[in-house]
Amino acid sequence: MIGIGNEARDVVGRVSGYVVVERPIRDGRVSSTELLDHYVQALLRALSIRRFFRPRTIVALPASATLVESRSLMTALRNAGLSEVESLDSTMASAIGMGFDVYEPSGVMAVNLGAATTLSGIVAFGGVVAESHAFCGGNDLDRAIMALLKYRDNASIDEATAEEVKLALANVTDEPPRYISSFFGRDLASGVPVAVEIDEGSVRDVITDPIKRVIDVILDNLSHCPAELAQDLVISGVHLCGGNSRLLGLADAIAGLVKIPVEVADEPRYSTVRGLARYGAHTRNKR
Repeated sequence: MIGIGNEARDVVGRVSGYVVVERPIRDGRVSSTELLDHYVQALLRALSIRRFFRPRTIVALPASATLVESRSLMTALRNAGLSEVESLDSTMASAIGMGFDVYEPSGVMAVNLGAATTLSGIVAFGGVVAESHAFCGGNDLDRAIMALLKYRDNASIDEATAEEVKLALANVTDEPPRYISSFFGRDLASGVPVAVEIDEGSVRDVITDPIKRVIDVILDNLSHCPAELAQDLVISGVHLCGGNSRLLGLADAIAGLVKIPVEVADEPRYSTVRGLARYGAHTRNKR
């Protein structure tokens, strides 16, 4: 294994055939248990965690994870030398990371809008009362942009470029389009580099379907909310975290549909991992 994380991502499409870039977790699912083992071991080496030092480890597992996927991850962590491994529901971790006391009787709705998975859950009394999920997220927006350029301009771009376009232009507001992004792709007919332009309005149109699937997860979760907690959600609102929650206008669009307040967490990309840290500290003090 040559590298992991950003180091591996930076070489996608830039290396010869003898170097293969793989993803042990793709679109929210474990794609290879063997690769997952290697990835976890490399990650621990990068963090300077050695086998003789066995820290307590807590991992966030989404409701979408199958029993096989959950066991694969836990086994990979133990194979890497971590003997004390626990799991916590991702929705619980997100709610804790956003600063909520999940052991209170009042309900809180936490929505994690990730790259591959959207998780929405209602938490009360230290447990998840109702939860919905779907395999859709920021990656689907990237692929929608790539598909638009392929069929409109007969041009191909990589995932990194598509993500840059998304971060620069994607939004769900009603404002008139103002910005245009220019970059280079590959002409699918000739194979030569070609200049490509895409405007804010085109990006907004093409991400409509992925955004609708994300919002449908939230609406489905609300439809399963117990009547006893409905009043709590009217007061506390819906709280968004995850990288996709930073999409301009998304919180307002959701609020317009659900008719209750919607807020985005501070530093939303780190809410879940922050929740794991707080949970670990809280339960360690009780030992």
